[in-house]
Amino acid sequence: MTEHNGHAQDDGGTGIGSPLKRKETERFIQGTGQYADDIKLPGQTYTAFVRSIHAHAHILGFDQEALTAARRMPGVLGVFTSDDWETVLGGHGPWPLATTKVHRVGEPIAVAVAESRYQAMDAASAVVVNYEPLPPVVDPFKAMQPDAPVVLDEGDATSSLIDLGGGAGLSSNVCLETHFESEGGGVDKIFEEADHVVKARLETQRILTSPIEPNAFVANYDHVTDEATIWASTAGVYQGRLAAARALGIPETKVRVISADIGGAFGSKGGSVGQNALLPVLSRHLERPVKWTEMRTDNLATAPAGRDQIHDIELALRSDGRILALRDRFVGDTGTNAGFDPSVAATFLYLTGPYDIQKYKQDAYTVVTNKSPHGAIRGIGKADAAFCIERLMDIAAKELRMDPTEIRMKNFVPEDKFPYLTATGATLDSGRYHECLQMAMDMAGYDELRREQARLNASRPTIKRGVGVSLVIEPTGAARRGMGGGYGACRLKMELSGMISAYPAGGQNGQGHQTTVAQIVSDRLGCSPDRVFVVDGDSLVTPYGAGPGSSRTSMTVMPAALVAANLLRDKILRIAAHRLGVDVRDLHAEGDIIRGSERQITLREIIQIAYQDVDRLPPGEDPALDVTGYFINENHVYDRDELGRRNEFSCYPYDAVVTAVDVDMETGQTEIVKYVSVHDCGTVLNPRIVATQHTGATAQGIGVAMYEEVIYDEEGKLLTGTFMDYLLPTANEMPRFEFGHMETPTPFTPLGAKGAGETGTISPPCALGNAIEDAIGAPLRRPPYTPENVLKAIQKGRASVSPVGGESRG
Repeated sequence: MTEHNGHAQDDGGTGIGSPLKRKETERFIQGTGQYADDIKLPGQTYTAFVRSIHAHAHILGFDQEALTAARRMPGVLGVFTSDDWETVLGGHGPWPLATTKVHRVGEPIAVAVAESRYQAMDAASAVVVNYEPLPPVVDPFKAMQPDAPVVLDEGDATSSLIDLGGGAGLSSNVCLETHFESEGGGVDKIFEEADHVVKARLETQRILTSPIEPNAFVANYDHVTDEATIWASTAGVYQGRLAAARALGIPETKVRVISADIGGAFGSKGGSVGQNALLPVLSRHLERPVKWTEMRTDNLATAPAGRDQIHDIELALRSDGRILALRDRFVGDTGTNAGFDPSVAATFLYLTGPYDIQKYKQDAYTVVTNKSPHGAIRGIGKADAAFCIERLMDIAAKELRMDPTEIRMKNFVPEDKFPYLTATGATLDSGRYHECLQMAMDMAGYDELRREQARLNASRPTIKRGVGVSLVIEPTGAARRGMGGGYGACRLKMELSGMISAYPAGGQNGQGHQTTVAQIVSDRLGCSPDRVFVVDGDSLVTPYGAGPGSSRTSMTVMPAALVAANLLRDKILRIAAHRLGVDVRDLHAEGDIIRGSERQITLREIIQIAYQDVDRLPPGEDPALDVTGYFINENHVYDRDELGRRNEFSCYPYDAVVTAVDVDMETGQTEIVKYVSVHDCGTVLNPRIVATQHTGATAQGIGVAMYEEVIYDEEGKLLTGTFMDYLLPTANEMPRFEFGHMETPTPFTPLGAKGAGETGTISPPCALGNAIEDAIGAPLRRPPYTPENVLKAIQKGRASVSPVGGESRG
């Protein structure tokens, strides 16, 4: 059960800020949604991939006898290897599968196409690949050693699966180092002179997105028009279109990518994966539609992973709890992604969190290993940063014998300092951190919670109560040179019937953007949202967009929808004013009737003038009621300053949590007995959608905190390849949530809204980690907090004589 304070009741309104029911919900609950795997075209064929059984090996070639036998199996239309890419398939650019070397278990090497999925899988299983095994590198610290085998060497520059950042191979597994010290330096000296120094090794575990729908693609090449159409479980339709056009060697205008309904993404369905290149080429060659639907086991083995960082982090403090400086050295395991890793970058940028810390020193190392590549996952990088600073704040509070809420209140960025420039050059847009945490404390009954904790812990010998708090920020709306994301677009067209077609850029992954766009447009035009028909995720009709990643839609696309609605409204009013002979300012609209003085004109008449009786338009006015609105978010800095700083994200929602847990000291089993969250994502455009987004995000965060972890053995073999081993929470594991909502608008958009879908995911590993450690009285510095891991921490704490906190001077 979830309680929401602030937006619980439906007021019956439909405009901005009203809890309008999602337009998309009805078709989903009735089972009439259309996902990519639901697409069934005449003559459709199916694919399966030949995947590596080694974590690291040279590909010596294919057993030709087995390959021939696979190609002759019933229903098989072809089994294609890198030798066939140009000569047989006519593909352009590199073969979009591994060629000379494999770097992880499950990496695709060849593809089989057949009349049915199971025939394709049988053919792929029959292919024999000859390998020369190489030593795998799984541990990032071992990978950093000078004598470690190089995962991505010179021979990997030809593979389109590996992002080498434009390079020609790596000379070591450390693909990127970042060293930073805040303006003026002197951080080390501050640590030498500080009253107290607390330090800890903090780790985040490797996790996956695990959407309910794995990836799926259907490609159909029309030989009559020489055009390709792709249906994909992706919101990155333009990225996919570019990949397909390049592989086919045709103009982008001849490729159409349609985003079907998507069963979740959480960062993993950006659009430019190899299947966008491969499937349309196969379709062109076979003259048949081609489908690939990912199996769950393949998704678990090959999907982009997130988190997986190890931090040695320190705080320098005064005796009164004021933070003087922050220092950190961390290693990020990026798997086989050697290009720019936004996870490591975001962690570096936002390690100071919501705190007024201007002295900061960082040494960061991005390391390649024989694991699945790093990619975007809900809260990418920012979750690691929040985990480290929030866990360290509790360690500092114990060291100084302060309440964890008190030390936070002393160090939050004050409300009067916003917009606030951080030590790393980020501009935090707006916030009321003190008030947010206080509201969470009041909702939870924090003081009584502490008194109850003392009573219970004194009376129960084996069950211990712990209380944890956190306040995390979630930078949203990323934009940088070469990736876009800094603006949004939306086209509106009023049809002859009076219906409005809306074409927002960017697509969606199930967040409810079709509803919110309709709300914004109808609110501005004074009509029912039912009259706004929203089409998104179609490269043929929607404007270019970077996709909904980084929760950017509310900061770019929604303001663009508002701009477009204003443009359309203004045009309608100009036509009305001209026909009525009055000033626009003297007009009054009531539904579809616009009055001016003692005369009036209907919307239907205006539509007829705009489309058919153009001689009655105002002088210089263009015909039609078809506009496109653009919005550029100004809270981005694209060029680095002399210290290498820039503001990559535009808006900063935040979430305060107070939680209580009971831990069985004999088994390590943890029960979440209270979970209170107060969330501020700026202006709430639709409370119902924000509530469901925050509920889902919090549930996912609890999964990260308590259950999920990708585990490899020393040979690089995946040990968590099914949901029996990679654990996800269900409704039975969810505690009773109590949510509160604050609204502190961002000054950088006309709607004041920030991203709403990720903040809840970041909080649970922080707050629950603090609560469990508070209960057991021993260090527990790495999720997931499974019974096994908690019990090990308890046993280790009992055997240790060292203090829980850090070191102290003074």
